[in-house]
Amino acid sequence: MQLQKKRVAIVGGGISGLSCAYALRNNPHLQITLFEQETRLGGHSNTVEFTPKMQDISFGVDTGFLVFNQRTYPKLIQFFQELDVPIALSEMSFSVSIPQTNKPNLEWAGHDLNSLFAQRKNLFNPHFLRMTIDILRFNALAKKIAATPKEQQTAVIHNESVQEFLTRHHLSNAFRDWYLLPMIGAIWSCSMKDMLSFPIHTLTQFCENHGLLQITNRPQWLTVKGGSREYLLRAQKALQNAQVLIQHQAVKKVYRDAQADGSIRIELDSGESVFTDEIVFACHSDQALGIIQNPTGLEQKILGVIPYKKNKAYLHEDTQLLPQLRSVWAAWNYSSNTNATQGLENASAVCVHYLINKLQPLPVKLDQVPVIVSLNPHILPKESLTHQVIEYSHPLFNQDSIGAQQQLPALQGQNHTWFCGAWTCYGFHEDGFKSGQLVANRLSEKLYLLKNDEALA
Repeated sequence: MQLQKKRVAIVGGGISGLSCAYALRNNPHLQITLFEQETRLGGHSNTVEFTPKMQDISFGVDTGFLVFNQRTYPKLIQFFQELDVPIALSEMSFSVSIPQTNKPNLEWAGHDLNSLFAQRKNLFNPHFLRMTIDILRFNALAKKIAATPKEQQTAVIHNESVQEFLTRHHLSNAFRDWYLLPMIGAIWSCSMKDMLSFPIHTLTQFCENHGLLQITNRPQWLTVKGGSREYLLRAQKALQNAQVLIQHQAVKKVYRDAQADGSIRIELDSGESVFTDEIVFACHSDQALGIIQNPTGLEQKILGVIPYKKNKAYLHEDTQLLPQLRSVWAAWNYSSNTNATQGLENASAVCVHYLINKLQPLPVKLDQVPVIVSLNPHILPKESLTHQVIEYSHPLFNQDSIGAQQQLPALQGQNHTWFCGAWTCYGFHEDGFKSGQLVANRLSEKLYLLKNDEALA
């Protein structure tokens, strides 16, 4: 007897939804539909066609997902290899620029000693020298925490915030404001205040995994040659070849208790209703909670606790937003509008200028056409040099968020509903890919057992 195919709907065409659909695509017992509200797939993988001012040339520039490495993105690397995605070398150099009263900005970069002391006066600045010493101290302390198994960590460490950790170990304000907060704020695209409440054990584990606690032997960073659209085109083709239906429509509401046969009704923004047997939410947790009608108490508790921060990205050519010293221009350039003596804990939003010329292989040199993506710039780039403004939303992680992540397995599969996304871990592309793959595996296991039960009935 031929068993009827199970219908699986995936809401969200970012990396998690693509990963889930890709892992399920060859299952002959499934009929898969991927819903994406935008006209393109990819979510934060967003390649924009860039035509420089006064130039007769055009090329792709990534404005969201940019870099990865073999050490901490193994699943994504394997995915790219299967799709034959072209890869190029990149870099993750970092600079900091902080205003000072009646003085040039305090500026440094981490390329080498020359860029660290690009302002030679900092060789005699006791606060700056204390910062460099505290970087080494922090790295040693953080390595020790990261190496301690979770069950052996004291309650103090396990529940400690970044600010509490800094205070307990007497790490300087210069280290906090000129190094640590700029670095981790840039990584997670969130405000300094949010980072101070970040769990220290989560931060140290992430930094250790990504080689950020060592001065040498850091991972080689990579990027997709031609922009992330190259992998998206290949992924879309692989899904379509496997008869995965891709619908560019917004899912408005999901009803899980309205059908006599137990199927789930999906109401689209167009007013049309479609039905499915299993539904995967591969979108932000707050979006999923807003779509689900009559969510359970546990769903409200887990999905509703994770906050999100909206950030604006400006694609432009205005080098006035970069550090004043060209010698410290880096791939990632942190900029503050708070005076160096005031502290950054009350700064509202992180500002980072990504110098794409250093991050991606472009057909133009930096001296010819500077290509910059500025996240939450304090001073807007000149309108004549601005190409596009894009809004992204990033999850914020605190003790409540981490707790919600740990409870998520209890939700998976309940009411034929599944959840995946980068928000389930650190918030990065590898996390999104792995979570989509994990849900696909769990879903396959469940349906395999159901199929066997039906065959025996």
